[in-house]
Amino acid sequence: MSEDGLAQNINLENWMSGLPEKLKNLPFIYLAIPGSHDSMTYGITRSSEIAPDAEPIVKNLYPLFRGTILRWTITQAIDTSQQLLIGIRYFDLRIATKTGDDKFYFTHGVYADEISKALEQVKDFVDTHPGEVVILDFQHFYGFTLDDHQNLMRILLHLYGPKLVPRQIDVQSITLNSLSRLKQQVVIVYRHKSVYATNEFWQPQMLPSPWPQQERVDGLLSFLRNVKRHPGMGFVHQAVLTPTPAFIIFRWISSLREKCAIPVKNEVLPRLLEEFSPGPPNANSVDSPAPVNVVIADFVEMDDAAFPKTIIQLNMKLLNMDLLYGNQDQG
Repeated sequence: MSEDGLAQNINLENWMSGLPEKLKNLPFIYLAIPGSHDSMTYGITRSSEIAPDAEPIVKNLYPLFRGTILRWTITQAIDTSQQLLIGIRYFDLRIATKTGDDKFYFTHGVYADEISKALEQVKDFVDTHPGEVVILDFQHFYGFTLDDHQNLMRILLHLYGPKLVPRQIDVQSITLNSLSRLKQQVVIVYRHKSVYATNEFWQPQMLPSPWPQQERVDGLLSFLRNVKRHPGMGFVHQAVLTPTPAFIIFRWISSLREKCAIPVKNEVLPRLLEEFSPGPPNANSVDSPAPVNVVIADFVEMDDAAFPKTIIQLNMKLLNMDLLYGNQDQG
């Protein structure tokens, strides 16, 4: 079957459970997994208020240029359930508190939704899709006290409980099949020192997510080709462009979707499919880019979910890596 044929035949809703058995016996960190960047910004609306993570310039301009700022703030168009149904299995989460409010909210410069509905949608999905695994990466916390961290972790433990994939010394021992046997489906990465108090959550170094901080395609491609990863840990490749204030000023009437997400889809995605592979480091030549694990992007639904289809399709390259199976059979 051609590569295009593979892409068309992927069942995005159940793609993990539909992988060949050999791939489900490989370490989870050797698989290519599509994710969304600033996953919950679909919840931002014109009535959204400025959040604690807003840049000073945004705080000053927001009352006058609300519509323009929102066009450069929103990075996803579909909600959590819809993202899961098109194959997204990693969510990039930024959380903030509100003064006088004991709830937690998603944020990206301005407040998005309160967190409960999206987290419940993840629970509903894993409950009804036993072969799928979802990564929730709590990247940033704004306006948090230690009590807030304890309250948020308590919410997560109560919601996902036995479905959580606990922190382990040997991440390479985790496979889709081993998780299926244990009925574990939710990985929570909690990027704060308070995570050390519980073994249910993964520490930041188990899934590094370096920020490219590039506004042009050539710079992003150079970053992705040259970034290094630890062979025994997971990794997040951020296939995203980050506009600077100067970049936005010269494109004021446009949007992040037009000037950042579409160039990534049109120019970076084809390079990913051609140049990058999942798998262990020794399955690639020294000159090859670091193997991909999680790859994230903006507006993941574009062109009939071209992004998740491309990333999932990368896993088919593993079927041709005989060395991989030789090593795996000996383990």
